[in-house]
Amino acid sequence: MPNLDDNYMEGLRLFYLQKYDEAAEQLTRTAEAGSAKAQHFLAMMYENGNGIAVDLEKAAYWYGRTAEQGDKEAQLTYAMLCALGKGVEADIAAACHWATRSFHQGNANAIQTLQIVRGQAAEAVESAIEAFKAAHAAGDEAAAASALERAAECGNADAQFGFAQLLYEGKGVKEDRKEAMFWYGEAAALGHTEAKARLDELTALPVDEEPSV
Repeated sequence: MPNLDDNYMEGLRLFYLQKYDEAAEQLTRTAEAGSAKAQHFLAMMYENGNGIAVDLEKAAYWYGRTAEQGDKEAQLTYAMLCALGKGVEADIAAACHWATRSFHQGNANAIQTLQIVRGQAAEAVESAIEAFKAAHAAGDEAAAASALERAAECGNADAQFGFAQLLYEGKGVKEDRKEAMFWYGEAAALGHTEAKARLDELTALPVDEEPSV
């Protein structure tokens, strides 16, 4: 039985033979079965009108599906679509999220997009901070952490530091000290003095030594 890679390659073969309708059908079946490669290629076909009519809604849908599978290029493209409201409802918080994810995976091309969308995120930050305060007051640690993460992704240094603390301690979110270091670094880069001090403290420790929290 053919696997997803075989099905994807068959879709490409049909595409390069200029059998575009057949290629789109093959790639759609493969994308729906979970192939990130097929999802990404199909998204590009719909975005650019490669052999089929331009359809930004379908392009955004498939870029989103690919982004969810961790494709850093698709994450960046989907971030831009969210920021511009092309094929999907405009959502600066979502744009910040996906641009951050792409950057966090080492996509240097995400830096400029991240700077742009964070520059437009004041309202999203305010909304996330209010959600954090409400969740914290209600004792809902998971919701509080989620809201703080949104504010952090939108470029708020205090939120970045706070979310790093939650990640390091495993409060309201799964403990992830590697991710915590990323957010300490982000906050420190924005001039957050506590984050810089914490980062210096942690990087100076021997590997097997546990710092105070």
